[in-house]
Amino acid sequence: MHQNRADWRNRSQFMGVAAQLMRRLLVDHARRRAAAKRGASSVMLDDARHSDARLSRGADIGNAEQILAVNEALARLGQLDPQQARVVELRYFCGLSVEEAAAAMGISPRTVKRDWAMAKAWLRAQLASGASA
Repeated sequence: MHQNRADWRNRSQFMGVAAQLMRRLLVDHARRRAAAKRGASSVMLDDARHSDARLSRGADIGNAEQILAVNEALARLGQLDPQQARVVELRYFCGLSVEEAAAAMGISPRTVKRDWAMAKAWLRAQLASGASA
């Protein structure tokens, strides 16, 4: 991927790529864990910074099925509302605050809060129903 040749245009581009890479890493790790161990639990999206801090530390990365379910639901959300999906990537997978995500996306914090609230509600409904694409 030639990271040594990356020509970042701005912080927004960098943060977007970082969030996508974090998501991919966590999903790959979760797939490996799920192959070794099966289980179920609920996904909590309320405290993105706490969730991501726990995830990024690697300590008790949580239930692999959780991460895979969020990833699948997030892919569906991305087809419906790419901006909301990006907010989730930045907040849940990258651990950015509302203000940091707003700056990275070039939108207002109020818009990030609205998109985050709507995306969480949509994702919860998808995860609770076990919906698939």
